[in-house]
Amino acid sequence: MTITAHHHQLDDLRQEWRQIARSAPSQASAALLVARLPALSSRAPRHLGDVVELLEPRSGLSQLERAQVVTTMLELAPRDPLLRRALLQTLLPGVVAVARRLDWGHGHPQVDDAASFLADLITTMYEVIVEWGGQRRSYAAPDLLNAVRCRMRRRLESDALSAAIPLEVADLRGQIPSSLDDDPTESLASLLRAQRAELDPIGAAALYGREVLGLSYRELASMTGLSPRRLAEASRTVARRIFE
Repeated sequence: MTITAHHHQLDDLRQEWRQIARSAPSQASAALLVARLPALSSRAPRHLGDVVELLEPRSGLSQLERAQVVTTMLELAPRDPLLRRALLQTLLPGVVAVARRLDWGHGHPQVDDAASFLADLITTMYEVIVEWGGQRRSYAAPDLLNAVRCRMRRRLESDALSAAIPLEVADLRGQIPSSLDDDPTESLASLLRAQRAELDPIGAAALYGREVLGLSYRELASMTGLSPRRLAEASRTVARRIFE
């Protein structure tokens, strides 16, 4: 399956973002965010375009500071639709990584092409942002990406199951307990949330990204600006801590 088709779609989203990122409403949204986050005050973002740039790994903000910004954006999302759009823009690289991990839906009966699969993932991400808006999540970015990955994985598996079940027994599916509702990574996510105050945030994020999101240390390094070796060591330390 070709993946070149998604480039045009992402370019359209970037073009749309450029048109609204510096608008007057965007400036007001940035002011709302800065009022809640002292860490942003010294950076003096003029609009959400600046905020999204500050969320890039090499912006100068620490990983913890970037996580706090995303957490607050999600918390304030019900009050401001532009904050939801800025969150989506920030998470687009992660959405593409999720698409890659799911092999762009290759081989599944309901997936037409890579572009439509990516469109479904982007739509799902925005839906989750809207659903979770107002919540305070310390691991907001990986939590959102994990939710999208799990939802799409279940959808793909459900479609494959539907295609494999004969029509005469299809009506019985609702009576059969399904393992698709179980997320084997939820126990790890719960452990990390429960112990987050005692854990190295870099190691916790690396372990979450590796084991829950299925990203490689090299992919995590490109997203965080830290070396793969640093992430691997921190991840192993946290793993030993929570499973000892």
